[in-house]
Amino acid sequence: MSPRALAVGAAGAAAFVLVALEADTAGALTLGRLGVCGAALGIAAATDVAERRVPNRVVLPAAVVCAALTLAGGAGAGLLSGLAIAALFLGLSLARPAALGMGDVKLAVLVVLGLDGQAPRALVFGVALAACAGVLLLLSRGGAAWRLSLPLAPFLATGALVALLP
Repeated sequence: MSPRALAVGAAGAAAFVLVALEADTAGALTLGRLGVCGAALGIAAATDVAERRVPNRVVLPAAVVCAALTLAGGAGAGLLSGLAIAALFLGLSLARPAALGMGDVKLAVLVVLGLDGQAPRALVFGVALAACAGVLLLLSRGGAAWRLSLPLAPFLATGALVALLP
């Protein structure tokens, strides 16, 4: 893993924890869960931008840790609705693998497990941000933009952070 990815991961963890502290509603388990989620999202975003892939060796362990911390903290209220959206991501990935990769599906599951009740809002924000970027590409590059692909991880990470804001 590159030093840049590690630095972005540390920044992601710090950003998620600081936003949670500002909201003043987070216990130690929640702060830990958000730190792990933020770090993994930061690393995934940096890797997706640089290499156009989402690293399983980061996302999968982080999802397991987030799930354990969610269950240990007695949270889990938003898991059902978040998992429904992640299932939608899976369906889209199976139907159009060129448009949405399995790494993006795993990232959506991480967001669900890491953000608990804020996950649906985070995923919608992330997809909306990606759609806006796509429209801007179409406006600036015309028809050539259809051949371009956008990494989704930075948009999902940003959506997750925005969803945590009070």
